[in-house]
Amino acid sequence: MILIADSGSTKCSWALCDMEGAILEECRTIGFNPYFINSVSIISHLENSGLNKYKEKIEKVFFYGAGCSSKEKNKIIEDPFIEFFSNAKITISHDLDAACFAMYHNKPNITCILGTGSNSCLYDGKNIIENAPSLGFIVGDEASGNNFGKKILSLYFNNVMSDELKEKLESKYETDISVINKNIYNNSRANVFLAEYFPFVIETKNYPIIQELIKNTLDEFITLHVKCFSNYQEVEINFIGSVSFFLSDEIHEAAKRNNIKVGEILQNPIKKLINFHFDKIKQNEKRQTSLS
Repeated sequence: MILIADSGSTKCSWALCDMEGAILEECRTIGFNPYFINSVSIISHLENSGLNKYKEKIEKVFFYGAGCSSKEKNKIIEDPFIEFFSNAKITISHDLDAACFAMYHNKPNITCILGTGSNSCLYDGKNIIENAPSLGFIVGDEASGNNFGKKILSLYFNNVMSDELKEKLESKYETDISVINKNIYNNSRANVFLAEYFPFVIETKNYPIIQELIKNTLDEFITLHVKCFSNYQEVEINFIGSVSFFLSDEIHEAAKRNNIKVGEILQNPIKKLINFHFDKIKQNEKRQTSLS
């Protein structure tokens, strides 16, 4: 059995496949971001998932995760995986890798992640070129779920929202400043907490102030993380993640304003990742057959 996972900070999608690429089981856990989780928590969530009954039968694990961009951080994920999936070969990679592999269609493109966090890179089919390292939710993550959450809270507490919008926020979301501060400053998953306000953006995007917020935020992301690549007007720009999916119309509008070409917008890459891996397996089998 082969296990393939795509993890953001909020959630992780898992697909367990047989050796022919057929999906045997799919499940979800919380996101395993090494900046915000430890070995004990990883083991606990795996034991309570649908994967527990298969753990000894799994031969390969391909895990793509937010925050998995260095050997040091990857080891935080790898060590509990080695313990849990005791008979498997473990491969830990960055979520940008997953996005690129899932969105590549035989021509260079810029691939952008807009989920709980955000990132971008240029992929030519062989090399992933990042313009700058991710600065995380405190300094960076423009146009991510947590970035929108910060902006919604700023509008609310600085009395920029109308009374009607304030009431809508208060009816479904946390607005007690002491609770919010506790969840931001005393919480290992503060980015996930902030991203919980993103649905409010979708629910209220017919209001002019929210429309302006979306417009400015997407333009900021494109300026910093798309236009930084010299060939940004020559290649397609792909977007992946829940924020991308739910703001797909607004992304197309932003693309027109900024004279860029949108390729594909995808919420979750797991199915395409499966195709990518099993295409590679078949190619390797053909190569070995031709050499024998």
